[in-house]
Amino acid sequence: MIENSIPEKAFNIDYVLKTTTKHMLKSVNISIGKTFDRLPEFKNNPEKSLEVFSTLAILHKMRKNLDDTQYNYSGNIKEGATHGN
Repeated sequence: MIENSIPEKAFNIDYVLKTTTKHMLKSVNISIGKTFDRLPEFKNNPEKSLEVFSTLAILHKMRKNLDDTQYNYSGNIKEGATHGN
C-alpha cells in the first residue's frame, strides 16, 4: 500500500474570503485613484467627464459592497452575521 506523503494543507473559509476581498478592495482603490487622476484631462469634454464620474460612482459602490462583504466574513461567517442589511 502506498501512503500519501504530501501533508494536508489547512483550509479556512474565513481566511480565503477575507484575503480575496482584501485583494479586490486594493484593486478597486487603485482604479478609483487612477480614474480620479484622469478627471482634469476631460474638463473641456462634458461627455467624457460624465463617463469619468459615472465610473467613479460605480467603483465607489463596488468598494462599499466589498467593505460590507469584508465585514460579513471577518470571522462571523459561521454565525451568519450581517452588516448594513
